[in-house]
Amino acid sequence: MNDSKENTVSLYDDRRLRFKTMRYVVIEGVFSIIAIGLQQAFFIPCLNSMGATSLQIGIGAGIPAFSMGLVQMWVPVVFRSAKNYKKIVLVSVCSHAFSFLPFAVITYLNCENSVWLIIAAASINALAMGVGAGMWADWMSYLVPGRRRGVFFAKRNRILVAIQVLISLFASTILDRAEGKILLIFSLIWTLCFLTRMLGGIFIALQYEPLKLKKRPTEDASFIKFIKQINTNSFGRFVLAFSLLNFAANISGPFFAVYMLNDLHLSYMEYTILFITPSISTVLSLSILGRLCDRVGYVMPMRLFTTFILGLPLVWIFTKNYWMLLLIQIVAGITWGGMALASFNYTLDAVDPSNRLNNISYLNVISSVCIFMGATLGGFISPYLPVITSSPLHSVFLFSVLLRFFPLLLFQTVSSDKPKKVKMTAFERFFFDPKLSLRDSFDRAIFGKNRRSL
Repeated sequence: MNDSKENTVSLYDDRRLRFKTMRYVVIEGVFSIIAIGLQQAFFIPCLNSMGATSLQIGIGAGIPAFSMGLVQMWVPVVFRSAKNYKKIVLVSVCSHAFSFLPFAVITYLNCENSVWLIIAAASINALAMGVGAGMWADWMSYLVPGRRRGVFFAKRNRILVAIQVLISLFASTILDRAEGKILLIFSLIWTLCFLTRMLGGIFIALQYEPLKLKKRPTEDASFIKFIKQINTNSFGRFVLAFSLLNFAANISGPFFAVYMLNDLHLSYMEYTILFITPSISTVLSLSILGRLCDRVGYVMPMRLFTTFILGLPLVWIFTKNYWMLLLIQIVAGITWGGMALASFNYTLDAVDPSNRLNNISYLNVISSVCIFMGATLGGFISPYLPVITSSPLHSVFLFSVLLRFFPLLLFQTVSSDKPKKVKMTAFERFFFDPKLSLRDSFDRAIFGKNRRSL
């Protein structure tokens, strides 16, 4: 009788603590996005200010992702020997915070081989963050009710991106006014990253692990087994498509910052405005995109977003007009933001909870390796591609566009998740109703008339 009463109370407390922790998740994200957002916005400009070559830029952009991917292979093994997620995620966050201190020292000293040293520091930084990344995602899947995930993470992302925009504008203003002291300002930026990430760790410590999470089934699927079966199921084909999209995008991705600062000769403020514009458009569109995904599923929106993503770099080749570039950045924010939201929620829903952590970790491994390979390849081939315009980087952008066709086709092989039982609007039916003749014609054109359902 006492045990039954205790279980009832625990279930009641479980629900109450879930909602309390969801508020902590938002507050923790505010502090963490300051560190992560500043790193995303200013790491490549920092390398550029230190005199990095195109190959160093590519490796510097790619090796953190590679390090994060490698550590994901051992995350399920590490977790099986631990009692819960919180301790490991907390250690990951604090280690990530302290890893910003070498950034600050190396940038300020700017001695011989500083570029390679800060790239090595970035690798350690990514290793620290990667330990807890997959666990945090699985933790959230148990914490946030499935029916509310799209809206909750859309609202959370909207708040975080707004903070990222404000802090990035503030940092760029200081950089523009710090003539002759650019590296000192970058050093102070990395110190701020350390402080805010540590504050985020405090709110990680306050968060609650749901009862179901502590009683989850044992996971035993190996990475080798996952690779062997990757093309035999819909989630595996999603992993391939998503990873190849990241590979193609990162061939050009690291060099947009270099192109803006060196070829277009933009100020740090002008660069930052272009850099954060996708984040702003993401903020304004995420609530709509979240509701859309909750209504029509995640696979069909990902197909549409990939189509738009394919052509984004072409605008950078054909125009140097600042306002046109600003417009394309708005489109980029909507498409990449929607892609991130849809892919994250698809990952949570597409696999069995008993094996979710493994699948999230292996997705991160493969995607991170592809990011590294793409960024490094872009830096390596940049001097060797035929020059088609006044800027050699335009050739890199075009090469990236061509490679994006492969993931576009692969996303067509991912089985559609069932749309919710709601009446679609005219807009939703035009883009997402698989029964429309336009959709059938597209499938037949690619896969043949007698294509079977996957």
